[in-house]
Amino acid sequence: MEKILEIDLDKKEDLFDCYNKKKVSKELIQYILDSTPKLKKGDTLKVVINNGIKGNIKCAELIKKALDDSFIKNEYKSHTNNVKQLSFLIMGVIALCLSSIIKFEVLKEVVIIGAWVLLWDAVEIEIVDDIINKKKKIAIQKLLSSEFVENII
Repeated sequence: MEKILEIDLDKKEDLFDCYNKKKVSKELIQYILDSTPKLKKGDTLKVVINNGIKGNIKCAELIKKALDDSFIKNEYKSHTNNVKQLSFLIMGVIALCLSSIIKFEVLKEVVIIGAWVLLWDAVEIEIVDDIINKKKKIAIQKLLSSEFVENII
């Protein structure tokens, strides 16, 4: 079954960032990602852009490039989260090992609490951030592999 995502662009401000007229608006990209319908196996997606912007601006190409840039940023953020997770995990294990050496009870408890906080942060990154990044990655991949049709109004 073919699902359609329709985008109406009436003026340049709808397409471009207000501070950089060469970049596609982050709000537009976020809207596209939020509006992407759920696709089941065998479904296809068609992105229809109703271009009412005066001038010869090819919106589909600009949006595809912005989606590609967003995909690269998402991959970088995912890599950064993995490095953070690994460092929190290593520091937490080291702190737990260190707590077994410490004889002073108050300091030992503080180190144990700190170790568990680091370990929980690593788990939280996996549960929250990684799931969000994976969903965003899948949505961007679906959009990039879909058919873009641009209607000049």
